[in-house]
Amino acid sequence: MWSEIPDALPGLLAGPLAVAGAAKALVPSGRLAWPFERGILRSPWGPRLTGAAETTLAVALVALPAGPAAAIALAAYTALAGIAYRLRGRRCVCFGAARLASVGRVHVGANAGAAGLALIALAASGGAGGGAGGGGTAVRIGAAVASAVATVAIVLLVDRRAGGGSDAPPSEESPSVEPCDEVITGVRIYLAEGCPSCRALGRLLETVGPARRAAVTTTLVGRGAALPAPLTGMGFPCAVGTGASGAPVCDPAEGVGAVKALVDRVAVRAEPCPADAR
Repeated sequence: MWSEIPDALPGLLAGPLAVAGAAKALVPSGRLAWPFERGILRSPWGPRLTGAAETTLAVALVALPAGPAAAIALAAYTALAGIAYRLRGRRCVCFGAARLASVGRVHVGANAGAAGLALIALAASGGAGGGAGGGGTAVRIGAAVASAVATVAIVLLVDRRAGGGSDAPPSEESPSVEPCDEVITGVRIYLAEGCPSCRALGRLLETVGPARRAAVTTTLVGRGAALPAPLTGMGFPCAVGTGASGAPVCDPAEGVGAVKALVDRVAVRAEPCPADAR
C-alpha cells in the first residue's frame, strides 16, 4: 500500500488542476470576475493562459514519473497558496463561473494542504529523481480521474447551494433586484479588511465629484461576516445602487471597475449657474 502512495498522490493533485484549467479555458472571459487587470494575465487572455497552464500541469503530474511529478505538484500548489493569500477578499474564479466563496483562509489552507501532500509524495518517491514504471502511470491516471470527478461534484454542489434561491420567489430576506431601470441616488459599497482591490477602489473614488461621493456609503465587512442580500456570495469590493426610498434598484456590482461604473451612474442635481455680473 505504501508503495503506491508516490504514484497516487500526484494523480489526486492533478484532478483539481485539470478541472480548474478546463473551467477557465471554456467559460467566456466576460463571465469571469477576473482579478488581474494589468499585464499579461489581464482579461481576456489571462483566463485562457492560466487555464492552459493548469491543464498542462495536470497532464505533467500524470505523465511524469512519481518523483518529478511530486516536485512539480509541490511547486505548483505552493505558488497557488501564495496567490490565494494575495487575492484574499476577491471573488473566487478558481473554477470558472462557479459561485464559490470569496478567496480566503480556506483557499489558502487547501492549497497549502495540497502542497503538504505533494511533499509527502516527494519524500515517499525518494526525491525528484525517483520514478515508477507503467503501472505507476496507471495508478496516477486512476487517481486523477477520481479526484477530478470528486472536484466537479463538490463545485457543482457548492454552486447550486449558492444560487439555490435564484429560482425561488423573492422573499423579505432576499429581495429581488432588477436591472438599473430606475434612477440611482445612492450606492452602498462593501469592503473587506486587507483587500488590495478595495484600497484601489478607494483611491479611484477620490477622483469622483463631491456630489457623487456624498451619495456613497461604505461598510467594512469583518472576517467571517456575511454580506447582506442581494450581495451574498460576492467578492470584494461589491456594491448595490439604491433609489430615493433607500431600496436597491439594480443588480449588484462586483469588482473595482463595476463598482466605479455604478457610482458614475448616480443621478446628481446640476449646480445652478451663477448670474452674470453686470
